[in-house]
Amino acid sequence: MNGAVLSGPELAALGLLADGLTHMQIAAELGVRPETAGRLLHRAQIVLRARTLPHAVALAYKAGVLGRTGC
Repeated sequence: MNGAVLSGPELAALGLLADGLTHMQIAAELGVRPETAGRLLHRAQIVLRARTLPHAVALAYKAGVLGRTGC
């Protein structure tokens, strides 16, 4: 990561995306509008300097921001 920090809602949205939820499901889970969920994910992508959302998830795992689950 580049030294910037993800906010709690950004991290939560990215974690839910990593779990396979859609933008609509993320919005429902977080209790926000779908547009807000999209903005949270977009901001996380910018903070992580990721090219795509899947890339953002990968970078977050590599940085230890998202914990590894035992699959």
